[in-house]
Amino acid sequence: MKPFCVLLLLLTTTKFFAQNKKELQFLVGTYTDTNSEGIYWYKTDNQFSNFEKITSTFIKNPSYLTLSSDEKFLFSVSENDQHDSELFSFSLNKKYKKIRPISQKNTQGGAPCFVMYNAENKIVITANYTGGNISVFGANPDGDLSEIRQKIDFSENSHLHCLVSSPDKKQVIATDLGTDMLYVFEWKNGVLQQDENKSIKLTSGTGPRHLIFSPNGKYLYVLGEFSRKINVFRYKNNKLSEIQQVETDGSIDVKGGADIRISPDGKYLYASNRLKNDGIAIFSIQKSGKLNKIDYQITKKHPRNFVISPDGKYLLVASRDEDAIQVFEIQNDGLLQLKNELNIPKPVCIQFLK
Repeated sequence: MKPFCVLLLLLTTTKFFAQNKKELQFLVGTYTDTNSEGIYWYKTDNQFSNFEKITSTFIKNPSYLTLSSDEKFLFSVSENDQHDSELFSFSLNKKYKKIRPISQKNTQGGAPCFVMYNAENKIVITANYTGGNISVFGANPDGDLSEIRQKIDFSENSHLHCLVSSPDKKQVIATDLGTDMLYVFEWKNGVLQQDENKSIKLTSGTGPRHLIFSPNGKYLYVLGEFSRKINVFRYKNNKLSEIQQVETDGSIDVKGGADIRISPDGKYLYASNRLKNDGIAIFSIQKSGKLNKIDYQITKKHPRNFVISPDGKYLLVASRDEDAIQVFEIQNDGLLQLKNELNIPKPVCIQFLK
């Protein structure tokens, strides 16, 4: 073999192995009523063949995590009762692999179960389930949290569960599981103002839990915890109009809808169910934005949260009641094949790092 050919083969082989050994990192939030260490930081290869814990840091019930846009800061809820629920900020040092606490603030609303960072306004928002309200905090350049800027209260039956920014970042849409409402807010000089004309009342008994926009920003998908249905909305001119309702699992009558995700290429949507026949419903997304169910993948118990890897090739499921994160490989047709498993106490949130 000629020297040039040998060199080319070596370079190609080196590149192949380098690509297949690319490191991925992710954070895991847990419930801490057993032997959990709180927030975990893991690394793995890009085929999820093995896992290594980098570090962990303890706060009580860090059930939802999010990152600042530059990933220098981590924000976590501490989901507890009305007087003991807090929002925490941490610095995230990737070079030295350290998580350092910066500040903590009471959310003034019990059981915060979702946290969102808004880069445009440098604001962190929590959805408080038992408090039935939304809390808005400022985030300083050093990651320090300001005192609460806004506390938006609703009815005594409200259970706020999730928040999402509109594609143009001008609106925030919130789910109220207790009153079957989608609240639409506009940003006005860094303050959230509800637009009642754009807010939507869903069918009684829907229990809207989580929601997600399509990658092209044209459609919004809302998962009902109680209905186990996905409500599909067209999003045009900052207004929502419903175009479809589809069941995730019509074989059971259990109120257990949990999380919802879309593949990065916008071809497939996934939605998890808990409590009975635990698993993930798989849909193909049509050009019209409507969904076509293609499969149902059984998982371990209580898949409260799941995420798709940044490259769109794997789906990780946090199965709370079996202390496991299951790793599924996403096939070309959108179906899932079990690949590996990571044992961790009561995982309920997974957040990838870039």
